[in-house]
Amino acid sequence: MSEELFKKYEEMAQEDWPEDLGLWKNLFLGNIALAKENLAKGMPYTPIPELQLEMFARIARARMRGKPIVMYPFNYGPELFYAMNVEPFMQEVFSVGLAPFHLNEPYIDLANQMGYGDNPTICNAQRPLIATYTRGDAPKSDLLFYLSTPCNSLATTYQVYSHMTGVPAFTLDIPYWSYDPSSEFYDEKTVDYVIRQLKDLVSWLEGRTNQKFHEEKFQETMNLVNQARENVMEFNDLLKAVPCPVNSLNGFANFMIMAFSGGTPDAVRMTKWMRDYAKGNAEKGVGGVPDEKIRIAWPYTHVFFDSQLFPWIEETFNAVVIMDILGHYHVGPHDTSNLDKCFESLALGTLDYSMIDTCRGPAEYYIDYLLRFVNDYKIDCVVMPIQFACKHIYAITNLAAEAVRREAGLPVLVFGCDPYDSREVPSEEIRGKIEEFITEIVM
Repeated sequence: MSEELFKKYEEMAQEDWPEDLGLWKNLFLGNIALAKENLAKGMPYTPIPELQLEMFARIARARMRGKPIVMYPFNYGPELFYAMNVEPFMQEVFSVGLAPFHLNEPYIDLANQMGYGDNPTICNAQRPLIATYTRGDAPKSDLLFYLSTPCNSLATTYQVYSHMTGVPAFTLDIPYWSYDPSSEFYDEKTVDYVIRQLKDLVSWLEGRTNQKFHEEKFQETMNLVNQARENVMEFNDLLKAVPCPVNSLNGFANFMIMAFSGGTPDAVRMTKWMRDYAKGNAEKGVGGVPDEKIRIAWPYTHVFFDSQLFPWIEETFNAVVIMDILGHYHVGPHDTSNLDKCFESLALGTLDYSMIDTCRGPAEYYIDYLLRFVNDYKIDCVVMPIQFACKHIYAITNLAAEAVRREAGLPVLVFGCDPYDSREVPSEEIRGKIEEFITEIVM
């Protein structure tokens, strides 16, 4: 990023923003400061700081210009919203984005005082939304969209938010069964069921905004999202190289690109950059972690309150975390030659989205995914930080760990923590568990 680009965003932050965007602006300014600090340190360039800053700016511009904003969760791509000229706002950027600065913790406490769940029952990836809204600190949206999966915790929080605010909500029900004919869980109705709901979503958006659905714009958007998907799939394949050509955070970068900007030219440009960067390093035999010794599978989310956890693992053990469960975005490109195929691609992308594909069915979905991952990426060990509120994975953690130990012969570390609340299990304790596991069992 250039100083000129920083200046553009700093000038925008000087404008008068709507009152409910005060905390949003603070996050925006914090990300500007972090990007400038990394530039001053000579950190290697990636397009991610630009992606993040533009995402913060887009929401502010939309509010100031009266463009309709739809709030949506981390486990759904925004391409249909872009196709209909509705501004997408991924809520977890806000509630989870507070965690590295520990700014979410007062709101977690307030949610407890309000009687809205607690850490063991409802995930803190979404729960701060309720408390920030009651304080007038949550960015407002015009519409709300969410899925029935991957967990009741997510769907519950968004349902409560809709009732509190009166914001109209659309829920997409994700079917339990597979669309793959080779699967024992195959159901031929799965894809059509999702397509029908997506068409209902189009009608719902038309009815609540001044925007109309245009087939040509939708097809153009789906062509773009599939170009980006192809770049990401090539990137994923490149990470099978030994040494891994990127560091532990780069896989998550592709997830953010698709989650913030899927269906835009920016997503194509940025995923191509990520693909080319990985390809260049792989061809030269350059590792993202110098002198790579250990390859770790991390089949859960980051510990978001500790942004330096992965760099610490890299520096301390010459170990690379290949990809976490969100960062392993593995939706392949599809045929988009006509309108029906575009809707089919949108539906398949929804069913295969990060965390959705592994967590919307029986335990076999997650276990099979994990076994394929450790084999394809030449994994040496598995680390699984699990929170109790994430019941859809918590319930199958031991089954999955035992399957990896038995069938792949790999050591597995499972430990409890709250990835969003540093007070539950602090960084020092998490790092201690990982250090003991790697030094006593893996090495």
